[in-house]
Amino acid sequence: MIIGFRAKGGSISETAEFVNCSRAAVVKVYRAWQNGTVQNQRRGKCGAPRAIDDRGERRLRRCVRADRRATVEQLTTKMNQGATKSVSQSTIQRTLLRLGLRSRRLVRAPMLTAVHRRRRLEFARQYSSWTSTEWRQVAFSDESRFMLHRTDGRWRIRRETSERNHPATIAGTVQAGGGSIMVWGMFSWHSLGSLIIVEGTMDQYKYASVLADHVHPYMRIVFPQDDGIFQQDNARCHTAASVRAWFEEHQDEFTVLPWPANSPDLNPIEHLWDHLDRVVRAMDPQPRNLAHLATALESAWLNIPENTFRDLCDSLPARLAAVRSAKGPKVLVFYPEVREYLYGVRIKRKFNPPYLCFLFYIRSNIALSKLLVLTQESSYICKINQKEQ
Repeated sequence: MIIGFRAKGGSISETAEFVNCSRAAVVKVYRAWQNGTVQNQRRGKCGAPRAIDDRGERRLRRCVRADRRATVEQLTTKMNQGATKSVSQSTIQRTLLRLGLRSRRLVRAPMLTAVHRRRRLEFARQYSSWTSTEWRQVAFSDESRFMLHRTDGRWRIRRETSERNHPATIAGTVQAGGGSIMVWGMFSWHSLGSLIIVEGTMDQYKYASVLADHVHPYMRIVFPQDDGIFQQDNARCHTAASVRAWFEEHQDEFTVLPWPANSPDLNPIEHLWDHLDRVVRAMDPQPRNLAHLATALESAWLNIPENTFRDLCDSLPARLAAVRSAKGPKVLVFYPEVREYLYGVRIKRKFNPPYLCFLFYIRSNIALSKLLVLTQESSYICKINQKEQ
């Protein structure tokens, strides 16, 4: 401050009064600056050295990777085995936080067998030559169930110890979530299809009715050249004999895309279900009964932005590229961080999912700019050729 004030033309007395020091101190500091002898007066590192040095940190990291479920107490016991100086649990806890090894909930994801992985890889290789142009001819579909009252175990709040029973810190629960609604929907790059409220559970007869009343008209209108492709998963109601016969009758109008089993991560409609859920949970007031929930879901579906479902359709090449890079394992975990990337909002939070996942950052003029692949053992980046939209 002394040098800056003097450099702006302040006198010695004015500088001393401004900085609240003696005139002699002003003269000494300013003269040293003019002579180029001003030294860094910051104090060096003080305090005792860390109880766990760099070598100990590497050992602790290896212990965590060897047993991801080990508690702080167990890790402390392992670190103290054969050590000349023992460390406390609080030291281990602080070191874990400094290394970014925080305690996190397990990620739920479908279990993939060797057959699932092989078929996923075969699917990804079979359609490796498809670009966004080909995938824009595909109509994606699926069912989903929405509960009236859902308590998300991932929610966190901040409260004092005495506020444990405060109404704002309690998540009320009801048996079976207060009821639920099953919906079926479809969409393509060109437009959203219908959102159908399914009474009870979808079976082959209800699904046949959906195909005749909604899928067939949609495919004829959106793909008038009979070049459309319909996607569905391998649910039992989708593969029933009567349903297969219906598709055979209409094979001249559109084709059915063979889909690998246990691969919801490849279906972009899963992100639309997540979008609906977040929109409904943000409503105030919340739906009070199943009828209100159905109305809220239909309204949220109709108001999905066009760029949202179009960007999701254009993501298929990146999804399949991730499967090929991983040799078949799961390629997407539905983290909030992942969702924000999918919707083009960049945030600065790190995460470490135990399954392979990818992120693609959609820009205004770049369809696929970067593919980030994270595995349980390592992380690496697979770059995709940038294609102008």
